[in-house]
Amino acid sequence: MKIYISSSWKNREKVREMANRLKKDGHKVFDFTDSNCRKIAERPPEKQQEPFDPDKHKSYADYMKSEKAAYMYAAIMNNQEAIRWCDLVILLLPCGNDAHADWAYGVGLGKKSVVVGQPRKGEQSYTQLWADKILDNPNDVYKFIKEYYEG
Repeated sequence: MKIYISSSWKNREKVREMANRLKKDGHKVFDFTDSNCRKIAERPPEKQQEPFDPDKHKSYADYMKSEKAAYMYAAIMNNQEAIRWCDLVILLLPCGNDAHADWAYGVGLGKKSVVVGQPRKGEQSYTQLWADKILDNPNDVYKFIKEYYEG
């Protein structure tokens, strides 16, 4: 099976652990934390574009045309290609808007999907009810895949 893991860079270790376990189980995995999966180089958070601030930036449209935004465009296009490639999208919580958008794009394409983990306190997204399964623990993902996909 081909699997896309969507999450936050802050979950880098959990993403890598999950990807390695899934690969060990014989699956092909797009792991955004693995430079061998990405077509563009990783950019450290301090080199990322600062968050949009209407008091500081002239306009959102101009903000999205910056050089740093161009790098992000390449990154999200790489992700989009990987989501089209996969059979299953896993949303590993907690994570932010971009990870949710990647997961939702996969759902919109008709991909099977799993939400796993816990959101931050006070956060929830009822669109996660679109998932084929919501799991509390990353270890449950492996059991779900085995039961659901391998019979």
